[in-house]
Amino acid sequence: MKKLGCYIHIPFCQKKCFYCDFCAYMNLEHRIDNYINNLIKEIEIYQQKLCCKIDSIYIGGGTPSYIDEKYIKEIVKSLDKFDISKLKEFTIECNPNSISRDKLLLYKDLGINRISLGVQSFDDEVLRAIGRNHTADIALSDIDLIRSVGFDNLSFDLMLNLPKQDYKSVKNDFEMVRKISPEHISWYSLIVEEGSRFYAMDKKGKLDLIEDDTEVEIFGEIVDQLSKIGLNRYEISNFAKKGYESYHNKKYWEGDGYLAFGMSGSGYISNVRYTNTRNFIHYDQMIGQGKLPIEDKYFISSEDREKEYIIFKLRETEGINLKEFKNKFGNDFLKKYKNEIEKFDGQDFFIIDQNFKFSQNGMNLSNEFLRLII
Repeated sequence: MKKLGCYIHIPFCQKKCFYCDFCAYMNLEHRIDNYINNLIKEIEIYQQKLCCKIDSIYIGGGTPSYIDEKYIKEIVKSLDKFDISKLKEFTIECNPNSISRDKLLLYKDLGINRISLGVQSFDDEVLRAIGRNHTADIALSDIDLIRSVGFDNLSFDLMLNLPKQDYKSVKNDFEMVRKISPEHISWYSLIVEEGSRFYAMDKKGKLDLIEDDTEVEIFGEIVDQLSKIGLNRYEISNFAKKGYESYHNKKYWEGDGYLAFGMSGSGYISNVRYTNTRNFIHYDQMIGQGKLPIEDKYFISSEDREKEYIIFKLRETEGINLKEFKNKFGNDFLKKYKNEIEKFDGQDFFIIDQNFKFSQNGMNLSNEFLRLII
C-alpha cells in the first residue's frame, strides 16, 4: 500500500498580509463551522473511494492556528479511517498572535510534532510595511511558548526583499536565528504575485524593493552564515539541521503522491494532479451534492512527469541522481539534455558526479537553465 502525504487547507486569517495571494480570507468567522463540517465530509468521500497509508500531514492556510483548537481536533479525528499509524511528520502552520498554551498542548496531544511559524521578519518597521499583525517581541514570546510546551521540531519562515528592509535588518534576522536555533528555516525571497496588495502597489510604482544583484549577494551570505550554525541548505529556500529536513515537502519535490483537502488544495495521485475550488459557495454546493470539490484535474504524461521531476529535484541541493533518473524514465539525463547543459559551459553552473546538481552560483540562476528544459 503506497504511503501518501496529506495537505489540509484552512482559509481563515485574522489579517491578510500585503504580499499574500493565497486562498485566505479575513472577517469570515461565521463560515468556519460550516467549512469544517464540509472539510470532514470531503475527507469521508475520499475514505470511501481510497484505501491508503498516510505518513505525513500538513495543515496550512490561511492561519490554521487562528481557528478554535476544537476544529483541529475534529479534523484529525476524521483522518482515523486512513491508516496513519506510521506517521513520520505532522505539521501545523501557526502565526504569532494566534497561539496559546492550551492550543499547543492540544496540538501535541493530537500527535502534531512540528510547528511552522510565520515570522517573516524580526524588524517591527518591516512587519508593519508588509501588513503583519504582530511584532518581533510577540514572535519571540510565542517561540518561547512553543518550546516550553515541548515542541522540539520548530520551523519558521523569514522573507527577503521586503519594503523597509535593508542589510542591517537582514543581519538582525540572522542574529535572531542564531540565538533561537530552530531546527528548520524557510527563507524566501518576495515574489510579487498578482492578486496581492503589493501587486497593485508595484503597478503604481509604490513598492520600493532591494536591487536584484544586492538581493543575490545578501542571500548568498545568508546561505553561508546559516551553514556555519548547522542550518544547511537542502532546497533553494529551505535550511535544516541534520535530520530535520521537511519530510512532507520532499514529497512535492520528489514527485510522490499526496492528497489535498479543503479549498484550493492541490493533490497528486496516480499521475493525476487536481486542484480544489477556492470559492466558498462552490465548495459548499459540491460537498452538499456528495461530489469532490475539484475545479481542475489533468493527467500528467510521462514526458511531463520527467520535466516536473527535473524541476523539483534541481530545487534540492542533492540534485538528480543520474542512475535513479535512468531507472525512472529510461533516459540518460546527460545525453538527452546535452545541448542545454553545454550552453552553460565554463560558468561554474553545475556539479556533476553520480548526481547532476546546481552549484551555489547555479542555484541563484537556476531559472535560466530550467526554462531551456521546459
